[in-house]
Amino acid sequence: MIACAPTEEDQRPKVAIILPPDGARYPAGQAIPFTITAVARRGVARVELLEGDRLVVTQANPTQSVTFSTRVTHTPLSEGQLVFSAVAVDTDGRLSNRFSVSLWVGQEQAVNPLPPLVTTPVVNERGCVLGAAFVADVTIPDGTIIAAGATFTKTWRMRNTSSCDWGEGYTIAFFSDTPMHPTGSEPVRPTPSNAIAEISVPLTAPTQPGVYTTTWRLRDPAGRFFGHRVFAVIRVQ
Repeated sequence: MIACAPTEEDQRPKVAIILPPDGARYPAGQAIPFTITAVARRGVARVELLEGDRLVVTQANPTQSVTFSTRVTHTPLSEGQLVFSAVAVDTDGRLSNRFSVSLWVGQEQAVNPLPPLVTTPVVNERGCVLGAAFVADVTIPDGTIIAAGATFTKTWRMRNTSSCDWGEGYTIAFFSDTPMHPTGSEPVRPTPSNAIAEISVPLTAPTQPGVYTTTWRLRDPAGRFFGHRVFAVIRVQ
């Protein structure tokens, strides 16, 4: 098989806002904590947080490592529905695409709503609003070195933030970036509302050296994605 050279898009860093979730609400004047994670083949130089198009926080990566996670805070000066975006910059100056969340600050309704960034809640046939929150990586910390073509198991600790239990038919499924699983889906054990679950996925590393990310998300029996995205970021050698 002929290996394809990485594209310009492959070379760009990737970034995600892990917390707060899209649609979260905060009182006016409160400092909002953001958890941001980034990965870059050439090393992450810094991450930036923007409120709309205004840069409000810059956090440098002192080690310029391939992966970087940080927690920053920002107190908005405005109220209503505000869009916050994270951008990662690598050591060569490449910028990631923006990762955006829409948050409500202060007032209950936005003066100028921004519907494209509002996530429609996933509600099942019983009226349960589905949710899943990332808690911790249990195995394979970001940046783990894996041999080319080797198999490994990634386990995430997650909380069922739904208003009901996860029953039969719930899965964790491949969502984006690099596929490393033959079917792209693994069953999730039944989990009560507000309980913690450790969810494992067997993966196979790509055969070519490089830094790879595979992104997964919970899916209900009707095939609808919900909850936080979770990641496995590996270095293949």
